[in-house]
Amino acid sequence: MEILITSKTHKGKAACVGGLIVSNNRFVRLLNPGNWDQYADTDFDIGDIWDINFTEREDVDPPHIEDVIISTKKFLRKVDNFTNFIENSGIQIFRGSPNNIFNGLLGWTGSGSGYIENRNNLPQNSVGFWISDKDLILDNDEKYYLYPTPNSFSRAKRFRYVGFEPKKQIIPSGTLMRISLARWWKPEDTDMNERCYLQLSGWYDLQNTVQRSDDKNDDLPF
Repeated sequence: MEILITSKTHKGKAACVGGLIVSNNRFVRLLNPGNWDQYADTDFDIGDIWDINFTEREDVDPPHIEDVIISTKKFLRKVDNFTNFIENSGIQIFRGSPNNIFNGLLGWTGSGSGYIENRNNLPQNSVGFWISDKDLILDNDEKYYLYPTPNSFSRAKRFRYVGFEPKKQIIPSGTLMRISLARWWKPEDTDMNERCYLQLSGWYDLQNTVQRSDDKNDDLPF
């Protein structure tokens, strides 16, 4: 089955690799036997198309329904223009304000982080594509990309970046990006409900922008 590699994100010292089945636009997350993530030096690269046979993971926890276990794999080819490929695939792309991501199901913390909390009203998937109507700016700590608000009294929406690609100072409006929800998590010794926090997996076909130093984001809660 042909699968397009759409993301490679930090998960501790491993790599969480996401894909899209070309024939039916199904999102998948590619695990090794034993439900293990890929090694950080995996030969899966974003934009590759692989022929992959897999089995379904049985113990999925919605909205993280994408997990599959690789049986065999073979590299086929690379996509030249990722954005055009996705835009011509017919798959849904969230557009505009962050409030449109996951069809408006996100809540937002006081610090500007998006999350899902209601297990009775979940998005169909834990991943998706988004095109913002505004530039995203890397914050001074180089941990979050900020979506600006109309006035100084409103807090910016923020996106924790977890991808492998070197950070850019600005992600221009109109850039195709992949967003995802972290696994269910809550701080220890609290009464709050578990949440899936929104994060930025990466972007595509972004050229000639200023790079900043990378970090490994090993402290994420999943």
